[in-house]
Amino acid sequence: MTPLDLIERQAKAAAARGDSLNEACPYPFADPAGEAFRRFFNQHRDALAALGQAPTPKASA
Repeated sequence: MTPLDLIERQAKAAAARGDSLNEACPYPFADPAGEAFRRFFNQHRDALAALGQAPTPKASA
């Protein structure tokens, strides 16, 4: 089991870098860790956007 604080740090860092959720999430989406990552990622991305600090999304290769 992955500690929730680690998942939160990973998700926030990915959102701050402008990574896409699909590329950034290291967990299966159906797994509780993947669900938590997705929730933290989306919350942080939305918070950054509300503050006008949203990074430019990275282009997919």
